[in-house]
Amino acid sequence: MSKESRNSRSGSTLTNSLAEKPRERRSTDIGEPNNRTNSNGFDVHRVYETFTTALRQPENPKSPIGTQDYIDGYRELLKFFDQLGRVFRFVKDDVVDKLNILQTFADKDQKNAIKHFETIQSAIDYETEQNLIKTNPERNFARTLLRLHRALLFIIQFLQALNERPTSENTTTIATSCYDATLYHHHGFLVRNSVRVGFRILPSRKQLDDVIFHGHKSDLLSQYDHFIQTIKQIYDIVERYYAEKKYLQLP
Repeated sequence: MSKESRNSRSGSTLTNSLAEKPRERRSTDIGEPNNRTNSNGFDVHRVYETFTTALRQPENPKSPIGTQDYIDGYRELLKFFDQLGRVFRFVKDDVVDKLNILQTFADKDQKNAIKHFETIQSAIDYETEQNLIKTNPERNFARTLLRLHRALLFIIQFLQALNERPTSENTTTIATSCYDATLYHHHGFLVRNSVRVGFRILPSRKQLDDVIFHGHKSDLLSQYDHFIQTIKQIYDIVERYYAEKKYLQLP
């Protein structure tokens, strides 16, 4: 399938070089900056691309979510937190560990004739049928993914708030508010206090704008909004699936 053409104005930083997915592209697909960052830096385009591929049926409120693409998208998203200093180690270290566990499941699944872990939903169904969630509580797909799922909500809210909150609110205030509404409920007393102290040394909002938009904020704002919406759509699908299975309160 050929790439979807799009009009661009003179001097714009957006191009139509986003690789075509194995499904029809949406008209709101995010553009790609000409001045791409290196592969080790945070790039909204790369995060968007991988998470969009994970969403197998974007118009379906119960769309299958591809496991490997979800893992890849999350790894790209974590590059943002490399720019925030040591305070976000509480997020990144735990997330990296959980992603590695999910990757082990995905890699082993590739060797099997029947793919139980190809999508998030099929993986949870398989572990439910095999009673693996209760018998192996420390290292199974469903419980591991749930930890990532909870952290993803914090990341979504934080990235969205950086763009939407009044300029009078500093990064510390925004991060604390998002944390209190999400991960706070899953952490113990010592972690909560350490996180709140660490938030005081976060980069300024201007510095984070540079990390996200690379100096082209006015050109990329609408695409950034769609990037957030896509990740939130995936979060909502997974949230509903866990709710249906009554797994949201798993320890």
